[in-house]
Amino acid sequence: MNIITSRSLHLGLYLFVNSLFIAKYFSRVTSYSWLVILAYCSVIISGIYIYDLVVRRNSYQRLLKPATYILLAIMTTGIGTLLIKIDPYSVNVDRWSAVSFFLDHLFKGQYPYAAHTHLCETNFPSPFPVWYLINLPFYLMKDVGLNLIFFLLGTAVLLYYFFESYKSLLLFVLLLAISPAYWWEVSVRSDSLSNALLVFGFILWTTKRHHTLQSNTLLNAIGTGLIAATRLSAVLPLAIYYFRDFWEASWKKKTLFIAVSFAVVAVAFLPFFFWGGNATAFLSRNPFMSQTSVGNRYILLFMIAMGILFSYYWKNYKELLALLSLFVFLFILLSEIALIISRNAYGTIFEDRVIDISYFTLCFPYCLALIVSKYAVVGKN
Repeated sequence: MNIITSRSLHLGLYLFVNSLFIAKYFSRVTSYSWLVILAYCSVIISGIYIYDLVVRRNSYQRLLKPATYILLAIMTTGIGTLLIKIDPYSVNVDRWSAVSFFLDHLFKGQYPYAAHTHLCETNFPSPFPVWYLINLPFYLMKDVGLNLIFFLLGTAVLLYYFFESYKSLLLFVLLLAISPAYWWEVSVRSDSLSNALLVFGFILWTTKRHHTLQSNTLLNAIGTGLIAATRLSAVLPLAIYYFRDFWEASWKKKTLFIAVSFAVVAVAFLPFFFWGGNATAFLSRNPFMSQTSVGNRYILLFMIAMGILFSYYWKNYKELLALLSLFVFLFILLSEIALIISRNAYGTIFEDRVIDISYFTLCFPYCLALIVSKYAVVGKN
């Protein structure tokens, strides 16, 4: 387990994901993208070493809090500036319009899952209903991209609540601030990392509050149902988080957890399932079609088995963060490899529209939290 929880391993995952983005986008403007990658990795590794040295000194302790607030303010300003300057219709990613156009149709009384995105008439909304409810305030503020600011600041609050350390929080925010992958998410108004941060925040909160499935079955069931009703991928980290606890629970608690979780998901979907008084519209176009269209069943079965194994392997929060980081990364990696093989896209990985490297950012919350957990005040267990 020492290797799995190794800070160097997860720093390597962070650098690998960001290097993919540098290789893809810098190669369009220079043939020396490999030099940019080398320089970037060198700066990050040396920067963390220097950070470790600096934060040990008592004379710098009082600067951590204002430095964190200043950095968050700079990032918030940067996100807001990009949202204003970049025309969303000019980007070749349609996650923002999948949310915005869904809500447009909903308020017009039209079946929302039939809305197509701004890119083409064959791309349809894929998130589940609760994700649109979460994004509704930002839609009413005329830009669903504002959720990026909300989840950045919300995650910062929860991280400090969990770790009780500005050393941890500052480094977490710093690693996001210098991540090309993160700023790509911002520039295209992507909401996939925001969804991952939602799941991450839920896990931090329940862990900190000791709301286990055994002690708070109903609360955990409602939370799981709400998370599951945002995106299918959101269920995977929760499966590792809950499976062992669920397996050891009494049959009464197992039944209550399953019944309430499924009831919450069902309530979220019911208005769309019976849209217009029947299920015709939902059966002809629904989010499950989009979210399962490019998956590989064998990899899914393999990762389910691995997830069950992982769920029994963690004993404290650092092991949980490490296993979630690895699990999400491996799931995306194997899925992308399967796509490359099936599409024979060996030499066109960065050009193929179906092969999407942005999904690797889903491991960032757990990966970065493990890296910064070194400075945590929270107890080991």
